[in-house]
Amino acid sequence: MQQEHQGNNFTHSDSAKLISELGEVYGFRFLRFVLALPESWEVGDRIDTQQSNAASALYSWYRAFQEMDPPNRWINLVSLATRRMVSDKQSNASFFRGLCGGRTEVPRREGDEVFNVLAEYARDVYPAFLIDHPGEARMPGSSFATPDEQGGNVDFYRAVLRDPQLKYLFPEELDKNPEALDLNALREVTSLVYFEVGQGGSFQLPLFAFHLLNSAYSRCVVAGDDSFEAYIAAVAQNLSDARCLAAGRVVKVPAILGLSNVSISGTDSIDLPGGLLRKVLPGDEAFIPPHVKVDALLVLDAPMKIAHKGKHPNDSEGHSDDVWRRASEMMQKWRQSQQWDVDCHRLAFMLADRETHRSGVIQVLQAAINPLQGHVSISWNDGNSYTTASELKIEAGRVGEIAHWVEQVTSHHPRSLRVAMRRILSAASSRTDPSDALVDAVLAWENIFSDSPETSLRVCGSLSLLLEPVNREKRRGLLKELNDIYATRSAIVHGNAKEPTDEVVRKHGDRALAVAVEAMRRLYVNPDLLRSQSASARGRDVLLGLVEVR
Repeated sequence: MQQEHQGNNFTHSDSAKLISELGEVYGFRFLRFVLALPESWEVGDRIDTQQSNAASALYSWYRAFQEMDPPNRWINLVSLATRRMVSDKQSNASFFRGLCGGRTEVPRREGDEVFNVLAEYARDVYPAFLIDHPGEARMPGSSFATPDEQGGNVDFYRAVLRDPQLKYLFPEELDKNPEALDLNALREVTSLVYFEVGQGGSFQLPLFAFHLLNSAYSRCVVAGDDSFEAYIAAVAQNLSDARCLAAGRVVKVPAILGLSNVSISGTDSIDLPGGLLRKVLPGDEAFIPPHVKVDALLVLDAPMKIAHKGKHPNDSEGHSDDVWRRASEMMQKWRQSQQWDVDCHRLAFMLADRETHRSGVIQVLQAAINPLQGHVSISWNDGNSYTTASELKIEAGRVGEIAHWVEQVTSHHPRSLRVAMRRILSAASSRTDPSDALVDAVLAWENIFSDSPETSLRVCGSLSLLLEPVNREKRRGLLKELNDIYATRSAIVHGNAKEPTDEVVRKHGDRALAVAVEAMRRLYVNPDLLRSQSASARGRDVLLGLVEVR
């Protein structure tokens, strides 16, 4: 920016240039909100005197940090936007918005002081979320804004400690009178909290609002609506969830799965039972590291609770190994539960694709939005995942079938078939060695129909009857084919002197996967077989004709 702007002593042309320059620094979403400009407004349209004055103030902010590198400049602009300097009742950005004729009212709840203060904080920090991030300033899962409490809101801190549910987040304070605690004492209030999602440690009262406000915005981004109204609603939801968590109850939070090897066309999103599959949006960069290739996001409602909350140990006490062990066990169970849900969805996507048995969606990223943590918990695979699987192509006309299979698998897939599910997914998506893929696919066969002692007749015969229940000649031919594949697998596993050729291994591996996928589909149209207690019982019922196969 070369030109100085003072007050409204500039022409319409100057005004247009100023707004254009400010847009490069702050982003036009921020400018539209703070200057109360309509969505239809474009650079070059007129602005009134109050908007000109507010724009000049924004320009002076920029000039104060013009010589800084972009990340530090961004941090300082965010701080100024959320600070209360012009008014002691609202942030600078909110004050400017009101000055320009924009609405700054927030909802209130009679008798709920915690919500009322949080709603005001939310109004104050929201504009800062809209300021454009320089790429190097954004870290996946990082927070954006902190409310300016002008030295600490004593009444807010005390209200949290008086709250019938929130007070249990700080067990050491339960027997104390919050009204007797001064600001310094309130700033020292802390506890030890671990969450099932894998986060945890010191939990400080002064950061309570920070956690709820930042995770609420992450929630909006995931939902694809970060409007001011949606943000206020998300803050209210976060507070409700925080109260449930503090009371020891389970809440449902957004779990975000980054998927590759999938394309969505003809629609932006697909509603699924218990979740949403959608395209990647610009705001999703808050969760996706720059080097990770994510083609679509699967957002699930994941149940979670606090794994442990208690007194924060002092330096001499140290952390209890028993507390950490119990919390770690709950975290591990939560991760296993999440992996089961992810695998069920991946299998459902495969079964819905009738064009090929090799379509495989790859999970490359996982994140969870915890209302009591301002930083999103994220894990991801480094680099791009190599796969031999075909890309899953989801078009608008196939949405119904996708949703149907997701409902079937997530609701009915038995734990007794978890090995078959994992081996099918591995054979299709993870294995680069054809021998490994063949072994995985046949292991899926065995998990469906094997027993001890294991015989090829039990496995291959059951599969032949399941896949060809009517035509005996086709069944006989299929049985011979499956026996040949089984023999190839045995030669690989047991190291026969006559090793199968690479061509045979690839051919039999591909066919074995096709059989495993189709067998899994058939189980879902034969619910009695799907619900069998074990692979042994399932094979017996098929071979003895105790279940009519369809």
